[in-house]
Amino acid sequence: MIKNIIFDMGGVMIDFAPDKFVERYPVLSAEEKQLLAKVIFKGHMWSALDFGYISEEDLIEYAKEKLPERLHVVAEDLVRTWDDPIIPMEGMAELTTELKEAGFKLYLLSNAGPRHDEYWPKIPGSSNFDGKVISAYEKLYKPQTEIYELLLKRFGLRADESVFIDDVAPNCCAAWICGIDTIVFRGAEDLRKELKERGIFF
Repeated sequence: MIKNIIFDMGGVMIDFAPDKFVERYPVLSAEEKQLLAKVIFKGHMWSALDFGYISEEDLIEYAKEKLPERLHVVAEDLVRTWDDPIIPMEGMAELTTELKEAGFKLYLLSNAGPRHDEYWPKIPGSSNFDGKVISAYEKLYKPQTEIYELLLKRFGLRADESVFIDDVAPNCCAAWICGIDTIVFRGAEDLRKELKERGIFF
């Protein structure tokens, strides 16, 4: 019987959307916006930030090396404030509230950077969670199986009593290898159906 529901954050609880973040700077050209998104969010350095191997300051310095000087101020602002405002995924705050009220334990397992503790409380539905494991704090990164095993051990969870929800299929595959049932996220309404098919009623 499922007792624990484990959620990813970006793409599940919030819309992590670099192309939307750069649209907050209307004075920039389309080409400048694309370049900023590519250099900051879509390369290996953002993954290194989430892995906990570099700081935001390191990422800013890297971006300045790759970008023309006119974009340096915007690059620094993007790194420090991409989460302002948070873009919540439609229906997820309500869904997690219903699950919590129905007695399920909720956990977060996310590839996220070192400022996670600052912005997590601003995400609608975050108060419903019983615990979390964040990649930057553990120096582990989905889909490494060790990060799933760490979450299970830290909170005393049984894999066969848990289900993991992520928008990235390889991350779900890694959870399945660890014995955790998985759901590839395609929106809150689809998730409701998937959960009810597993006998999870709320």
